[in-house]
Amino acid sequence: MRVKFCWLLPLAQVALAILLLRWGGQLEISIQQRMRYDTLYVSTPALLCGGINGPARFAALLSHFFYRFDHAPPTVFGLDLERTLFFLGIVVLWFLVGRTLDKHRLSNAPPPAWSASKLVLAGAPLALMGALLLYVSVTGLLTPGRWNNEIGSILNSVLLLFWSLALLGIPVLALVRRLGIPVARS
Repeated sequence: MRVKFCWLLPLAQVALAILLLRWGGQLEISIQQRMRYDTLYVSTPALLCGGINGPARFAALLSHFFYRFDHAPPTVFGLDLERTLFFLGIVVLWFLVGRTLDKHRLSNAPPPAWSASKLVLAGAPLALMGALLLYVSVTGLLTPGRWNNEIGSILNSVLLLFWSLALLGIPVLALVRRLGIPVARS
C-alpha cells in the first residue's frame, strides 16, 4: 500500500501550522510583556509558518471582504475568519502539492503541454502570485527588522523566495513546453 501525499501533506501541514501558530502566539505575548515593544512584534514560529505556507496567505486575504467596522469580526468554530481561511488555504495548497508529487512519482512520461486556455487561466494567476511573493520576500530581505525579529523575518523571506520561484517556474516551464522547446526532466 502506497502512501498518498495528497492526503498526508495537508494533514501534516495543518498540524504543523497549528503547533507553530500556538507556540508563536505564546512567545509573542511573553516577549511583548518583557521587552515592552511599542511596535508590532511577530515571533519566529509564526513567521516560519507563514513562510512554509506562503501561497495560503492569499486565501486569508479573502477574509477582509467580510469585515465590517461596525460589527464584530466573523468567526468559524471560535477561530477568526482570517485564520480559518488560512488553514483552508493550507489544506488546498498542500493537497495540490501532494497530488503533483503523486502524479510525478507514478508516471515516467513527461507531463503534457498546457493548452493556451490553461496557460491563461492557470498560468497567469500562478505567475501573479509568484510575483507578489517575490516582492514580499525581497522587501523582507531588505528590511529584516520590520517585525522586530530579524532572524524570523529573514527565514520567512527566504521561504517566500523559494515559493515565488516555484510559482513563477511552473507557468514558465508550461510555456516552454507549449512552444516545443525541449526541457530536461530530472
